[in-house]
Amino acid sequence: MKDIIRRIKPGERILLFLDYDGTLVPINKDPELAVLHPLKRQFLKRLGERAFVCIVSGRSLAQIQRLVAIEGIGYVGNHGLEISYGKKIWIHPEAKKTKPFLSRTLKSIRYRTRDLPGVLVEDKGFTGSIHYRRLPTAFWTPLKKIIQTEIRSRRPELKLTEGKKVFEIKPNIQWDKGQGVLELIGWLDPRETTLRIYIGDDRTDEDAFRAFGKDDVTILVGRRKASRARYRLGDVNHVWRFLNNLLDLLSGPKTALIK
Repeated sequence: MKDIIRRIKPGERILLFLDYDGTLVPINKDPELAVLHPLKRQFLKRLGERAFVCIVSGRSLAQIQRLVAIEGIGYVGNHGLEISYGKKIWIHPEAKKTKPFLSRTLKSIRYRTRDLPGVLVEDKGFTGSIHYRRLPTAFWTPLKKIIQTEIRSRRPELKLTEGKKVFEIKPNIQWDKGQGVLELIGWLDPRETTLRIYIGDDRTDEDAFRAFGKDDVTILVGRRKASRARYRLGDVNHVWRFLNNLLDLLSGPKTALIK
């Protein structure tokens, strides 16, 4: 953590991009229960007054905005397909075209997995998630085969990726969290000297790590060995300790407490 803090220069503008599940809140078997604590919401709001803050998520834009509920910050939802900042909302045009294919695919998967205990099929509008954290391991392979069969029948419109105990169905286009973040950065004033920081825990965050350059700060949360991130934080608690140090550093002349 000390090495990361040393990268930040006094007076430097910070562009801070934060994944949500597994980064700001622990991953929950029920995604609706992964709620941000009110005190942490107030903390992020204060941090957003001193740095540009953006929440990046695989959740839909509407859902992540509802869960975080902070005005004046950026939001990148649906793995970069939806973006909101200020009064501007952007949706990838190709995602709109594939929405009917996605809807039919998710309905079919929901029907075919109705007897598999603990499977949650989530339609997020422009992407879909099939969560299986509650599914006994004996059913993991049958579930994957069902999903793969459905995706093959819909190609070339859709593609399948995997996260932490979740299958993600997305439009089959060259777009991801990294592309979404770069799109949003393009909306900002480029004249100021900035340090870009991205913190995430999932495989999908690797796309954002890849999109950033050698002068940026990329941070993986967790113990996964293979990653493009340059730095690591152990878990959600370590993320909040880092953010506390960052806010201290940006708030005034006092020295940040590095634990």
